[in-house]
Amino acid sequence: MVKIKEIKTKNIFSKTYYRGYSYVINPYVGCSGGCIYCHACFIQNFTKHQNQNWGDFVDVKRWDGIVRTKRTVVGRNMLMSTITDPYNSVEKEYENTKQILERLREIGCNLTICTRSDLVLRDIKIIKQMQAKVCMSVNSFDETFVKNTEPNTTPVKDRLKALKKLHDKGIYTILCISPIFPYITDFKEIIEATKDYVNEYWFENLNLRQPYKISVLNYIYNHHPELDEKYDDIYVKKDNQYWFLLKHEIMEYCKVHKLNYKIDFRHS
Repeated sequence: MVKIKEIKTKNIFSKTYYRGYSYVINPYVGCSGGCIYCHACFIQNFTKHQNQNWGDFVDVKRWDGIVRTKRTVVGRNMLMSTITDPYNSVEKEYENTKQILERLREIGCNLTICTRSDLVLRDIKIIKQMQAKVCMSVNSFDETFVKNTEPNTTPVKDRLKALKKLHDKGIYTILCISPIFPYITDFKEIIEATKDYVNEYWFENLNLRQPYKISVLNYIYNHHPELDEKYDDIYVKKDNQYWFLLKHEIMEYCKVHKLNYKIDFRHS
């Protein structure tokens, strides 16, 4: 059961260092998805949720309109979201994301929406009117693996159906293959199955930090013991050779197949 509470905030926009974007928009604090690898769990150190499991709480932001002025937002590149899923389960009731989209449609900006949920289809009309881009994240077609690592997210097949519907409506679609689990994620398989309705591919690696590093490694050790030594090399011994080789392979593959792509590999 997700614990929900409402909180007041002065602003829903935050300046960001994400390449190509001026601001990020996070309609919620926390996320119901419960992904075991989520980097956003660090916010628990600042939001009085230290004793709760990631995925068990969502704070619904409340604000008096959108505080940023039109002069500040108009024409800017905006990203939604970085530390929550804007279409996590509580959005069905609270509609924070929808309210923000309706306001941004009036103001005008260049928005990219990142999600793992097919609930995005609810707002397809607004998204099309805004000429916003939609980025859907997928890292495996193995539903058992997905269920174990992203326990409360939309099934992959439904995410891909949503992405195709968006593309068929003329919306610019991005498929983010993220996070790439070494020796588990098959990026070529995902591209081959989706290339007809994806305009651009993003690639992000599984970059493990505390406190979720231990839980992810424990999952690998328990469910994929054959990968123990390989994950030790990457995440304990800090050998980044795997990522260097994979980055080169992705670049060559995308160039040969004339795909639009962006690679964001980070190493802790």
